[in-house]
Amino acid sequence: MRPAPPLLALIVLLSAGTPTGRAAPPAPTGVFVAYPPNDHRVPFDHVILEGRVPPGSTLNVSGRAVPTGPDGLFMEWWPLKPGVNTLTLTARQAGRVTGSRTLRVTRAAAPILPARPTRILPGSVTPARPVEFWDAPGDTPAERRVTVSVQGSAGARATARLGSAAPTPLREGPPGTYRADLTVPATPQASTPLTVTLTGPDGRTVTATAPGRVTVQSGAARTGTQRPGQVPGPALNASSTVLTTLTGQSLLYPRTDMTFTVVGRQEGDLRVRLSGGQSALITATQLDLGAPGTAPLPWTGGTVQLEPDRPEPDRLDAPSPAFTPDPTPAAPGVNDLPALPPTEAGNAATPPAPPVTPPVIPTSADTAHLTLLIPTGPARPPFTLEQTDPRTLILTLFGPPITPLTPPAPHPLLARTDLDRTPDTTRLTLTLNAPVWGFTADHDGPHLRLNVRTPPTPDPTRPLQGRTLTLDPGHGGTQGGGAGSLGTPEKNLVLPITLRAAELLRAQGATIHLTRTTDTTVGLYERGQLAHDTGSDLLISVHANALPDGRDPRGIRGPEIYYTHPQAQSLAAALLAALRTGLPDLGPGTGLKPGADLALTRPTSQPSVLIETGYLTDPGNLRLLNSPAGQERLAQAIAAGVLAYYQGLGR
Repeated sequence: MRPAPPLLALIVLLSAGTPTGRAAPPAPTGVFVAYPPNDHRVPFDHVILEGRVPPGSTLNVSGRAVPTGPDGLFMEWWPLKPGVNTLTLTARQAGRVTGSRTLRVTRAAAPILPARPTRILPGSVTPARPVEFWDAPGDTPAERRVTVSVQGSAGARATARLGSAAPTPLREGPPGTYRADLTVPATPQASTPLTVTLTGPDGRTVTATAPGRVTVQSGAARTGTQRPGQVPGPALNASSTVLTTLTGQSLLYPRTDMTFTVVGRQEGDLRVRLSGGQSALITATQLDLGAPGTAPLPWTGGTVQLEPDRPEPDRLDAPSPAFTPDPTPAAPGVNDLPALPPTEAGNAATPPAPPVTPPVIPTSADTAHLTLLIPTGPARPPFTLEQTDPRTLILTLFGPPITPLTPPAPHPLLARTDLDRTPDTTRLTLTLNAPVWGFTADHDGPHLRLNVRTPPTPDPTRPLQGRTLTLDPGHGGTQGGGAGSLGTPEKNLVLPITLRAAELLRAQGATIHLTRTTDTTVGLYERGQLAHDTGSDLLISVHANALPDGRDPRGIRGPEIYYTHPQAQSLAAALLAALRTGLPDLGPGTGLKPGADLALTRPTSQPSVLIETGYLTDPGNLRLLNSPAGQERLAQAIAAGVLAYYQGLGR
C-alpha cells in the first residue's frame, strides 16, 4: 500500500495552482448596513452593527467614530439603551460626505409592572389552552403536572389554586414573573379553573383565571395514528414531526401510520404514553384519533429474522435497480492528478446537478449490508433508533408484544446482540464487527425493517473512484443565510466554494450530486432526501457561520463541524483537520460539534455533516470568504478532507 501523503500535501496536490477568477462585489456608493435591518427589535443591551462604506471613507455613528477597513468594512459591538435607538451613520472622505443612513433599533424588555399598586398583567396567565388528562390513574405524578405562570407587580406573594384545592405558592424570577408546577389529582374533574392570586407590598390582593381549564378523566385514552404525507422521509428525522419529552427535548421521529396511545392534551399538543412513566408530546394535527377507550394493536414479536443475502443497492431501503454504468471517467491516481482550470461561480459551463438516479449495485469490495426484520404483524408500534458509539445501534420498541422478541441467528457483521425487556418496552442492542456507516428503520408489511451498512475498503491508489457523494451549498434563492457585510450574503459565498470542491472530487473519480448549482431555493428536507435517493456515501453541507443577537462577536472565529451521530465523527474530524491545516489564518475555531440537532446532520442513511467554514461576524474570516483566493483554499481543504477520510477507511 502506498503511504498516504500528509494532509498539507493533499491540499497542495488538489490545488489547480491558481485562484478562481470570481469578481468581488462592486464598491458601495453609500452606507451599506448588512445588519441589523431597520426597525429591528432585540431584548439585549448590544447589537452587532455591520456593513461597509466606500473604500477610504471614515464612518461616524451618532457622533462616535467607528473604525473602517481599507475595503470600507465596519463591524461594531454597538450598545443599546432601553427603548428606540436612532442611529445616524455618516461616511466621509476628504471632508466630503460619501453616504449617510438612519437606522432604528429597539431594545425591547419584558414589561415589569410597578410594585404599587398591585396588578396582574392582562393576558399573562398560563396555561393559555385547555389541559386534559384522559387516563389520569395511569399517569405518574410527574405526568400530571401543569405549569402555571403569571406576570404582575414585583415583590408580591403569589399562589395558584385548581378549583377548590389548597393554594400552591408560586416562585418569583425574574422580577414580576411567577411560576410553579401543580400536580393535578387523579380524581376525575371537568373543566376546572386555575386561579392565580397576588398579594403585593401595598397589601392589595388581585386574582385572575387562566384561559386554559383542566379536565381529568379515567379510561378515556385512545389511539392516535400518524397521518400520511407529513413525515418527509424515514431517515431524515425531521423536526417538523418530532415527538418531544414533556420538557421539550427531541425524543422520537415518527413514521407514517405509527400508532400511539394518546392520554391527554396540553397547549395545542397531544400527550402520548410510550411506556409506564414515559410520555411524549406530538403536534395535534399529526394524528388521526380513535374513539375514547380504543388501544393500539399489540405487535407480534418472536424471532428477529435476517433477510436472505442478495445484491443490495447503496440506498438502504430501495429495491435493487438495474445496473447503471457510472458516466464519470476514471480518474488518475491521487499523485498524478492534472491541474484543473479555475471555474467561475455560476459559470454556465459548470455541470448541472445530476438528476436523482438509481444507485449503483456495489461490488464485492463495496459496503456490506445487514437487514433485520422484526415481526410486528399489522401493528405499527412506536420505536426509536439510536447510534450510541461507532459500532452500536439501539432499537427500542414501545408497547407489549404478543410473543417476546428473541435474537437473530449469527451474522458476519454482528459481534453480539442483547435484548432487554420491561412490560412496556423491548430494547435490542446491536454491536457490529465494523463501524456503522448508514442506518434506517421503517415499517414494511408485517415487519419493522432495520437496515445497516458498513464502510467500504477503498482502492488505496484511487480512494474516491466510484464513490457517490452529495454536496449541499447552504441556503439559496429566498434563503439568504447570514448577512454579508461586504455585500455578498452567505448563500452566494458558499455556492462557488461547493461547486469548486465538487469539481476537485469529480476529477478523482467521485460522482457528486449537488443540491443546487445556481441561486435557487431548495427545501430543507429535499437536500437530505437527495443524498438518500442517490445512495450517497456522505452528505456534506457547506455554510458560513454568524452569531445571533446578544453574542459579542469579538474574537469568535474559525471553522466548526457539526454532526449528530457517531458514524459522522471521523468524517467531521478529517474535514476539520484539513481546514485547520490549509487555512490557519481562519483561526482554530471551536472545532467539532457532536450531537447537533440540525436538519442536515440528523439524516442517518449516510454520515452527514455541516461545515461552518468561518464566521461572517469576524472581519478576517469574512474577507477570506469573500476573496476568490480564499474560496479556492476552502474548496481545496474540503476536497482534501474528504480524500483523507476515504484514505483512512482503507487503513
